[in-house]
Amino acid sequence: MTHYIIFIEILSLHVIQMPEEANETKNLEEEIFKTLSHQLRRDILRVIGESQKAKFTEIKKATRIDESASLSYHLNALAPLLLHKDDTYSLSELGKDAYSLMNKMTAYSASAATLSIINRQLGATIIANALLWAAAILAVHVLEGPLNLMTLLIFAMLFSVSNNILYSVAIRAKPSKRKS
Repeated sequence: MTHYIIFIEILSLHVIQMPEEANETKNLEEEIFKTLSHQLRRDILRVIGESQKAKFTEIKKATRIDESASLSYHLNALAPLLLHKDDTYSLSELGKDAYSLMNKMTAYSASAATLSIINRQLGATIIANALLWAAAILAVHVLEGPLNLMTLLIFAMLFSVSNNILYSVAIRAKPSKRKS
């Protein structure tokens, strides 16, 4: 019976503590995203992340922040993401995660931009591809003389394959529509 009562008491302590822990986690999440919403702070995080550690003057120079007070303000806002020891700043574990996420987002944005350009230019790309193949066929015709039917069929198949590849890339580049 006493084991049962102790178990209930422990369980009730966890139930009582869970909302506080969830609230603390939510507050930390909000604080981190609010902190990272400022471009200068992301720049500071990148400077420290790229160099692994940096002194105040190095950060100030790299970010081109003129006022020391302004840099101090932003470094204080970044406190959960930074370690400060002997006038040197480095990333905390949470800071390393945030820095990694920022790098992934940058890479994703660059990839998405490239795919967007390909998608928008698909018609022009296919026409350019057709012109290149026509130029190749003409060059072979001029250099080798009249082309036989088999050579023309091979060129036509290669042209078709290259356009299918372009089309497939464009289809994959289109953003998927999510149902909300």
